Amino acid sequence: MRDRQRKILEMLRRGKIFIKETAFELGVTEMTLRRDLRALEERKLLIQIKGGAISSPIRYETDTGNRLLNDLKFMIAEALYKRIMPSETLFIGAGSTALAFARVLARKKLPALTVVTNALPVASTLFQSSCKVILLGGELRTNSLDLVGPMAERNLEEYHVDWLVSGCDGALAGNGFYTSDMSLSNLEKRSISIASHVAVITESGKFGKKALTCFASVNAVDLLVTDYGLPAGEAALLKKAGMEVILVRPPEKGKEG
Repeated sequence: MRDRQRKILEMLRRGKIFIKETAFELGVTEMTLRRDLRALEERKLLIQIKGGAISSPIRYETDTGNRLLNDLKFMIAEALYKRIMPSETLFIGAGSTALAFARVLARKKLPALTVVTNALPVASTLFQSSCKVILLGGELRTNSLDLVGPMAERNLEEYHVDWLVSGCDGALAGNGFYTSDMSLSNLEKRSISIASHVAVITESGKFGKKALTCFASVNAVDLLVTDYGLPAGEAALLKKAGMEVILVRPPEKGKEG
């Protein structure tokens, strides 16, 4: 990958980029920039839009550490599938671990399953599967390609699901689960109210960290699926609060693939 393409990816971490401004900042022609964008899109590292590009919500990492993390997300997702299926209706939220769960579902033949989601990557993953997919309306967060805001929250009120499946940006066993975006937090809180059961799936590294806002108290969550890196004290607190905790063993270096 060229240094210029790495710079483009760094710029995308700050949000959407525009052709004219980005070409000027990089000191290249718009034609050269468009070639770079096409090359990066072919590698699934960005998505081209009219007049610019946005970061791809699906990253294909090459270093061992990130491959192991992706493997762990799929192990967590598979463990959740074995625990809560068969279910007839699910709400799947935004985030990479929730997306991993959608990919697990897509591999199964589940014609009786209806999935409600606010996440475009989840809908895209499931649209060719046997599942029925309902995508909420709302305001698009371009960095993560999910829909939030008053319209999405009103849409949610029309549904009831067996399970809500959510990730998180941080978690404290004595408090609850956190996200870094207020509008997403509002939607997550509303989604809890339409679900019979609530599951959080996340790697243990999120524990002991706070993000901007708490979207679910410990008492609001029925099931946590994470890995054995979760400290024993944290697990004990969660179980004492009545939460079911399922732990998976992380993949080891040198044994992936």
